[in-house]
Amino acid sequence: MKKFFIGFVLSVLFVANSAFAMTFSQPVKIGEIGFPVQAPYHGYIVNGATQNDGTAYTEKMTHDGKPIITYTQGVARFGDLYCKYNFEKDNCFINFGGKNNFVLNMNATFKKIFSIGNDSALKFYAIYYNYCVTDLKILGRRADGKWVVYIDSKKLSDKYFGGKDGYKLDGGVLYDVPICAGDTLIVKYRRWHWKGQSEPEGEFRFKWDDKAQWFGVDHIVY
Repeated sequence: MKKFFIGFVLSVLFVANSAFAMTFSQPVKIGEIGFPVQAPYHGYIVNGATQNDGTAYTEKMTHDGKPIITYTQGVARFGDLYCKYNFEKDNCFINFGGKNNFVLNMNATFKKIFSIGNDSALKFYAIYYNYCVTDLKILGRRADGKWVVYIDSKKLSDKYFGGKDGYKLDGGVLYDVPICAGDTLIVKYRRWHWKGQSEPEGEFRFKWDDKAQWFGVDHIVY
């Protein structure tokens, strides 16, 4: 009877702990926004938005026989993620977050937007830029409705690589788009070289801590 009781308690604890473990699904690209490098455009490209109230500009160029439309100012929505943008010469910006709650301020470079699904009510998104340098941000909406930036590749570079991730910097760190394994986000990194980028040299593992409502960080060198 005693052995049965102990086994029953351990089973309950295992189930309880498993219930709190979040499971992520692989990131899915849901949109793009920003100004492509050296583009002759008069506004931002906005692709994949579920809503966009921006001021449209019809470019002289065409794509597949249709005029290219760019946007100079407005708010675009990608699922639960909102993006406020502005294309003024001296005030270019792209900001991400919740409705009227923008927590991530970025420059105008062209970015890819990924949704990171999971089996909880939390929302996670990855914002990714890659052109001779990378910039990765992971933000989301917590259970209390507050939007926060969880992961910033620039802060990783400062802490682990002495800030060496500049544009066309030989040996500068490049970050990959995250992949998921259970309750962990995995970001591999490599180096930029003039002769071509390296194979992955290591990875960061961001394991979700449900109690802290944040990610832990584990740095692995290959």
